Amino acid sequence: MRFLIFIFLALSAGIGLTMLADNPGYVLISRQPWSIETSLIIFILGLLAIFVLFYLLLRLLDNLLSTPSRLRRWQAQHNRNQAAEDTHKGITEMIIGHWPQAEKLLTRRLANSTQPEINLLGAAWIAQQTNNHKKRDDCISEATALAASAVEGSLTAVGLVQCQLLEQAGEIEKALDTARKLLQQTPANPAVIRSLIRLLKTAKQWQELLDTLAAVNRYHVLTEKELQTLQSLAATRLLAGSSNDDELDKNWKMLHKKLRKKTDIIAAYCHALIESGRHREAETLIRSTLKREWSDELVEIYGLLKTENPGAQLKQAESWLSDHPTETPLMLCMGRLAIKSQLWGMAQSYLELAVQNGDSHEAALELGWLFESLGETDAAIHAYKTGLEKSLGNRTQDFTVPVQSRMEPKSVNPISPEVEINTDHETRSPSLAYSSESK
Repeated sequence: MRFLIFIFLALSAGIGLTMLADNPGYVLISRQPWSIETSLIIFILGLLAIFVLFYLLLRLLDNLLSTPSRLRRWQAQHNRNQAAEDTHKGITEMIIGHWPQAEKLLTRRLANSTQPEINLLGAAWIAQQTNNHKKRDDCISEATALAASAVEGSLTAVGLVQCQLLEQAGEIEKALDTARKLLQQTPANPAVIRSLIRLLKTAKQWQELLDTLAAVNRYHVLTEKELQTLQSLAATRLLAGSSNDDELDKNWKMLHKKLRKKTDIIAAYCHALIESGRHREAETLIRSTLKREWSDELVEIYGLLKTENPGAQLKQAESWLSDHPTETPLMLCMGRLAIKSQLWGMAQSYLELAVQNGDSHEAALELGWLFESLGETDAAIHAYKTGLEKSLGNRTQDFTVPVQSRMEPKSVNPISPEVEINTDHETRSPSLAYSSESK
């Protein structure tokens, strides 16, 4: 387009000059006592020359007047370039471990850096590695002040780095306070949510973790599996950490209804009830839960309960045999309950079956304890050896009891202070269906 305009102007000038050459005309300028007379073409050329000279003079004056500001702009740009180069070199030195050089490069041109908070975060990280916590905190504070007026997200980035540095230094409470503030500012930020969850786990703040998980669930930061795993962890640890019955009951009631139906959380609650001596409550809860949903863990706990009527527990466990005839946890449970009911032959039968069917080292150890209590030393040693191998992961291919004789112990260790061992029962294992001994 400019070329076409230039061609047009050139043609117009050529036509005009041609016309002037045919009829040059003249120009007379008179002012007493002076007068100037010249041809028109010379007058036009003179005007053009004066215009060009005037234009050049104005450009020269403009350049002279604007030189200081142009120099300042050039200097500022040069300083920014130098600051960017220092930041790049500083981060490189920081990564490779040259911390003194890195700190010098990151902090010497902060005023000229386009993102000085990044440099300060790097300097804070270096201070953390050298255990200079005061300098770290000073750098974080300065970075926070700068980030407040920077682009959106800078303040959150500074806060997340601060959390990580405080956590690394073991200052969990300070890190938690920072993470809580960040969550209030940006409640849907995935990095903030995960940071707070991690810190709450480290600080073992299980109730707050449960509350946080419930609050942030609507943002879908965690997968369903992650959410359930964290909820189960927090709930079980909360129940296990209850210091007394009142606190235990309070923590249990505070759990969401859905959590109180999960078998792993019920198992944690039952363990806590057992620790408090509330075996009957645990028995009732386990029984009602197993009607709704089967759980190997709850079945094993059921065998550990100490109620006033172990025979009734044994009959209850018998009712589960039809649906779970040879499952190892149920065999272990019934073996334990048979011991409490002084049914030694039945106990041996179920415990041996539990050892044969699965990898339950507990069943082998229970069987060893039973043999030892009944004076069967060789059988007890073999059972203990089997249990130890299973607990260490060395699977025993075949389990047989080396001694098959009548249980007539030379010396008997009572199963419990309240129970005397009845030596009338035989070592021969009864059938899985209850004999008259179970009634």
